[in-house]
Amino acid sequence: MQFIKYVAAFVFFILPFLSKAQSDYIGLGDKQYILLNRLDVKLKNDSILGFSTVKPLNRQRVVQQMEWIDSLYKTGNAAFYLSKVDKENLQCFLENNAEFTKNYSFNIRKNKGIFTTPQHLYAVKDKAFSIVIDPVLNSQYGKTTEATKTFINTRGILIRGQIDNKLGFYTYISDNQEEDPLYVQSYVSKWNALPGQGFFKQFQNTGYDYFNARGGVTFNTGKYFDLQFAYDKLFVGNGYRSLFLSDFSSNYLFLRFTTHIGKINYEAILAQTTAPFSWPVQNQHRAVPANYLAIHHLSWQMTKRFNFGLYENVMESGQNGFRPGYLNPIIFYKAIEQDYGIAGKTNIGFDFKWNALNNVQFYGQLLFNEFLMSEIVHYKRGSWENKQALQLGMKYIDAFSIKNFDLQVETNLIRPYTYTNTDSSTAFTNFNQPLAHPLGANVREFIAIAQLQPLHKLYITAKAFYFEQGTDSAGLNMGSNILKSYDTRARDYWLKIGSGNLAKTLFTSFTVSVETLPNLFVDGNISYRTYSVAGNNNSSNNVFYSFGIRWNIARRDFEF
Repeated sequence: MQFIKYVAAFVFFILPFLSKAQSDYIGLGDKQYILLNRLDVKLKNDSILGFSTVKPLNRQRVVQQMEWIDSLYKTGNAAFYLSKVDKENLQCFLENNAEFTKNYSFNIRKNKGIFTTPQHLYAVKDKAFSIVIDPVLNSQYGKTTEATKTFINTRGILIRGQIDNKLGFYTYISDNQEEDPLYVQSYVSKWNALPGQGFFKQFQNTGYDYFNARGGVTFNTGKYFDLQFAYDKLFVGNGYRSLFLSDFSSNYLFLRFTTHIGKINYEAILAQTTAPFSWPVQNQHRAVPANYLAIHHLSWQMTKRFNFGLYENVMESGQNGFRPGYLNPIIFYKAIEQDYGIAGKTNIGFDFKWNALNNVQFYGQLLFNEFLMSEIVHYKRGSWENKQALQLGMKYIDAFSIKNFDLQVETNLIRPYTYTNTDSSTAFTNFNQPLAHPLGANVREFIAIAQLQPLHKLYITAKAFYFEQGTDSAGLNMGSNILKSYDTRARDYWLKIGSGNLAKTLFTSFTVSVETLPNLFVDGNISYRTYSVAGNNNSSNNVFYSFGIRWNIARRDFEF
């Protein structure tokens, strides 16, 4: 409660007097990121897209940049090439966000707000107010070779707008029922959590029923400063996965401060997360415990093509109450944590993004959950204190000179016990789900993604994930389950990625999506998953088929 009081006082009583024109943020998983990711590579060091490590991105700032890119290309002054599909995607992007463009008259129809534009159910804008309202629908049905059915049934609403050029707001509300493949049901049983969601209850014995609500208010307190106060998710990274902070877990309350000056972008985030708990999620009569997560990320455009980032976070137990010192956006967390004398957990990291060629980008992350030089220099002996994670990846757009054919490869290496602490209550989790990689720790993963958009309304995506994870053996903690304290570790040395019972998984998927109307997709998907554990009969080979429609919502996939 202290956290909410401090933040609410700052947001609602001080910022409105400082605010200028503002907007909400482009939601994670939105189709618009396909174009933004491509332009990030094509433009090499764009003043907005070059600083896209922390997402979601500010809608107004991105739209203004897209208008500039559009005008630059149309006047023949662009030093980059846009295919026919790119240009159509760019036009669609501007129409989807017309309230922040200079040309709001995109296909306006005179019918009192209802479908005044093809992109939105209801859209109104005047000098002091704008609002966009869209329905949300996701109806997916499928079968598996396990002789089980799968389905997702989502109905909801998405609203965004701004008031008097001072306060931006957005909200998403949905009611959901789903029945998932058996491996997802096993995950729910193991972690006592439904991937990406908070509270849920059983639905027809093998399904899940849950309510998903997120939203927030936003401010632009000047030319260089943005602030967001929301109950939602964030993502820190340039890859498909993130070793710093991903959008895999449930929503959480956060205050996000962003400043962008020249070649520097700085993010300060303070969040209230849910600490690990052991009782059933369905028990509505017990309050879940709270933790506090603070994050700093500094991004520096060192050269025309090379962006370098510094990252740190601290997870503190909510049992000690909220400490106002973490509201300081410019401080080294380890120092303040030690001064408070609290048994929290800090991580530090580095990331980079290098647009090496006109159509190739390399990226990566390096995380230190523990840094002990005496063990680093003797890395081969495999100390448990070497708790680090590494990501390396590459994006290749218009691959092999095929327009709008994009490839991405990525590897993630996470040592045992990474993201854990001596006190399991301060593990890097939220609502019993990892805040970084979905698999926790003690894992090596290889990812390949191919995406083709041959036509403006046709999306074809193929993905392959292969990972090996060392799981617990004979009740010994081998460092994969980050909800366990590292004090229960199996041994101190000769630990490597894969120590324990080695589980191997191959997951492949092929998806075809047709956008029949703006933001209304018809999807067809086929996936294949194999799982085996060395010296164990626990193995499976399954094929999954699904078909459905979705409107104003991203696909819900279980890629682990």
